[in-house]
Amino acid sequence: MIRVHDTRHTCASLLAALDVHPRIAMQILRHSEIAVTMEVYTHVPSAETRRALRKLGTALGGQSPQEPEAQQGQTEEPSGGDQQES
Repeated sequence: MIRVHDTRHTCASLLAALDVHPRIAMQILRHSEIAVTMEVYTHVPSAETRRALRKLGTALGGQSPQEPEAQQGQTEEPSGGDQQES
C-alpha cells in the first residue's frame, strides 16, 4: 500500500533530482517553511544515483541529455476536430 505521505517524499526527492529550486518544491508541496521541504521530505541523491536515474529515464523512453537540442524546432500537431484531411 502506498500512502499519500510517501508520495510527498517521492515528489520532493524527484524535484531535487531534477534540480528544481527548493522554493518551487516548497510551493508544489504546499509547505509553509523551506526547512520542512529540505530537511524532512527531500532525500538528495548522490551523483551516482543521478546517473542511474538518467539511464532509467532514457531506458523508459525519455530523452538523453544530448537529444533536447535535436528536438528544438519540432512542434506537435494540434489535436482536435477543426482540421480536415485533404
